[in-house]
Amino acid sequence: MSSHEEDKQLVTRMLHALAAAAPGASRAVLAEHCHPEATFEVFHPFNTLNGVDEAAEGFFEPLRASFPDYEQRIGIAIADTYEGRDVVSTLGHVLGTLAAPWCGIPATHGLTYLRFGTNAVVVDGRIAKLYILLDVVDVMRQAGYYPFRQMPGSAEQWPLPPIDTGATGATVDNVRGATTMLIVREMQDGLGDGEDLAEHVATVEHSPHWHCNMNWYGPAGIGSTRGQRGFDDYHGALFIQAFPDRTGFERVEGGAEDAPGHYIQAGDGLFGVTGGWPSLHGHHTGGQWLGLPPTGRRIEMRVADWYRLDDQNKIIDNWVMIDTLHIAQQMGYDVLDDLTYLVDRAKPRWVV
Repeated sequence: MSSHEEDKQLVTRMLHALAAAAPGASRAVLAEHCHPEATFEVFHPFNTLNGVDEAAEGFFEPLRASFPDYEQRIGIAIADTYEGRDVVSTLGHVLGTLAAPWCGIPATHGLTYLRFGTNAVVVDGRIAKLYILLDVVDVMRQAGYYPFRQMPGSAEQWPLPPIDTGATGATVDNVRGATTMLIVREMQDGLGDGEDLAEHVATVEHSPHWHCNMNWYGPAGIGSTRGQRGFDDYHGALFIQAFPDRTGFERVEGGAEDAPGHYIQAGDGLFGVTGGWPSLHGHHTGGQWLGLPPTGRRIEMRVADWYRLDDQNKIIDNWVMIDTLHIAQQMGYDVLDDLTYLVDRAKPRWVV
């Protein structure tokens, strides 16, 4: 078994063990698989958690309390090396009964899906850093507390990859993965900035690396789209109008792992992943995105993209996690604070 296979199995084994753990047992599971001083970077409102104790108490135990029967359904597992670090990425769902409030979202006592991605750095056989990417807004939607204007794309749950496409937790194919990442990076580099991006939307000309019937699976607030025209109409145009100077952070070679820009670029078979914390920045000078009016503020965006290529080397699936709550917070809209007043109608909005 290769080291990348061992790393991939380490991460997937931990996620399944956390789902199977009894209440109060998450710390022991984390301690078995992670360095004691491991850092956990989690989408808002959790943000930075230092060490396995904080991660257990601040994230995994509350998750268990709210979803007592939850299952970790992993659809993609990727292992590779990036900037000299061994990295592992997973994408899938947590699904279970929302039996108690979570992030202030009231219990539904019904089946609820939480889109759930991870990007891990593995050092000496244990996890040294774990990024956790969540779609909290989609849980709000399922509970009846969706906070934005109607999604332009589809709100339906993301499908996981088809069978026989190599999204396995058992083996690693970094030779094929290198080709996958070359194609993904050529597509990303070809997107351009500012007016170049707007021109792509205006002419409905996308990178030649995209399949004509591409699927773009966006987070709640944006929704999912199909085809190049669907992507442009339901996400691309709205995003560019809102952030016309949007651009990625330049990664400094040999720089810190936690610097802005891509902390992960990994390819494994037909699957690839990129992600930054933050990945993008731009000024919010236009309307349309999420239905929020322009604020003029400079916004940083935590984003991760997972890709699947078909057998003709065309990108056919793109799953995207965006820390929407963190972006809204920077715009001056505290979504979860506002939720407290919707849940408790007697809570006073004016405090004298």
